[in-house]
Amino acid sequence: MRAARRIASWFKAWVAPDRMSDLARPVSADWYPPTSQRVYFAYVYFWRVATLLIYAILFASVIWEGRHNPDWRMFVTLGLFVMQAGIYTRLYIFVKTWPLPLWQHAVYFGFGMAAWFAQVQFFPHLANYIYIFLGQALGLLTPAPAIVVVAMVLFALLMHNAGWDMRQIPASALIPAVGTGAGIAVTYLFMYHTIRASAERGRLIAQLENARRELEQSRERDMELAALRERERIARDMHDDLGHTLVMLSVQLEAIQRLLKVDPERAGLQIEEIKQQTRDSMTALRRALAGLRAPALGDRALSQALRQHCAALAERANLSVACHVEDCVDRLSPALAETIWAVAQEMLANVERHAQARNVTLECVAGSHTLRLRVADDGIGAAPQALERPGHYGMRGMRERVTGVGGALQVRTAPGAGMVVEASFPLFDAGAATAS
Repeated sequence: MRAARRIASWFKAWVAPDRMSDLARPVSADWYPPTSQRVYFAYVYFWRVATLLIYAILFASVIWEGRHNPDWRMFVTLGLFVMQAGIYTRLYIFVKTWPLPLWQHAVYFGFGMAAWFAQVQFFPHLANYIYIFLGQALGLLTPAPAIVVVAMVLFALLMHNAGWDMRQIPASALIPAVGTGAGIAVTYLFMYHTIRASAERGRLIAQLENARRELEQSRERDMELAALRERERIARDMHDDLGHTLVMLSVQLEAIQRLLKVDPERAGLQIEEIKQQTRDSMTALRRALAGLRAPALGDRALSQALRQHCAALAERANLSVACHVEDCVDRLSPALAETIWAVAQEMLANVERHAQARNVTLECVAGSHTLRLRVADDGIGAAPQALERPGHYGMRGMRERVTGVGGALQVRTAPGAGMVVEASFPLFDAGAATAS
C-alpha cells in the first residue's frame, strides 16, 4: 500500500501542469519559459506522454510480431525497450533541475542508438522508430549535440537501407540526406535562438515585475516611516511644550496657594501670568492641531498641490505670490514629497501670520543630487537670535521635518529686510527627479 501511494503521488506530480513540485518542474531557479508556464508545461507533458506511448506501442508491436514463435530475441528487444523507457523517465521526467549535464544526455541517446541497432537486427520493422531520437534531440539538446544526433540518425538510416555496407550507399541518396540534415539544422537553429530570445524577454519581464513589487513595498515602507517620524515629532512637541507648561502651571499654582494668605496682591499678579501662559499654550495647541488637519497630498502631484496652495494664499491674504515649481518633483518618493509639502505649507503659513509681507516667492527646483525648496518674502523680518526661541515661526517643527529625511534648513533674515527660508533635500536616486 505504501508503494502504491508513492507511485500515485509521483503520477499526480507528473501529470499536473499547475503543480510545480520537484518532480514536475524540470527547471532551475533562474529559468523562464518562452511562453506562459501553464502552456509551456502542458506542451512538455504532452510530449512526455507521447514518448511513453510510442515505447508502449513499439513494445506491443514486438509482442504481436513474435507471438507465434517467442524466443530470446523478442525478450531482449522488449528488455531494451523497458530500459530505454526507464532511462527516459529517470532523466527527463523525474528531474529536479534543468538543463541536464551533457553526459546524462549522452547516456540516453547513446544507449538508445545502440539499442535501436540491436533491435532492428531482430525486428527490421522497428527501423523507423529511430526518428524518435531525431525529435527528442531537437527538443532536449543544445545546438551542437543536437546536430550531432541528427547526423547520426540520418547516417544510421542510410546504413540500414544499404544493408550495413557503406559501399552500397548510392550517391543519389547522399544528396537528399545532406539536404535534409542541413534543412533540419538551419530550422532548428532559428527556432532555438527564437525560443532563447523569448525566454530572455520573459526573464527581463519577471525581473521588472519583481522590481515593481519591491518599489511598491519600498513606497509603503517610506510612507509608514514618514508617519512614524511625524508621530514622534508630535510626541516631542507635546512633551516639550504642553508638558513643560503644565508642570510650570502646577508649580505656580502651588506657590499662589501659599501666597494667598500672605501676599494676595502678588498672588493676583501670578494668576495673571498663569492666564497668559494658558492662552499661549492654547495658541500653540491650536497651531499643532491646524498642522495635523492640513491636507496631505493624497492623489495630487506635488507640483500641482504647491501651485494651488500659492494661488489660494494670494487670493486669501491679498499677497503677490510667485510660484516656480519644476514638474520633475512629481517623481520624488512619497515620503519625501509629503515632507516637502508639509514644510512648504509651514513656510507660507509663517509668512501669512507674521511677515506682514506684500510679495512672496516660492521655488522648488531639483539639481543633480539635491532638491531645493525656497520661500522668500519682503516683510518685516526678524532678528536672527529671535529665531532661536522654541516654536518661533514654527522653525523647530520645520527643522525636524527637514533633518528627518537627511536635509538641512537655512534661514536668512534681518529686521525690516524680509526673510528667506531655504530647505535642501538629498536625492539618493540622482536620476529620479532631474529635469528631462
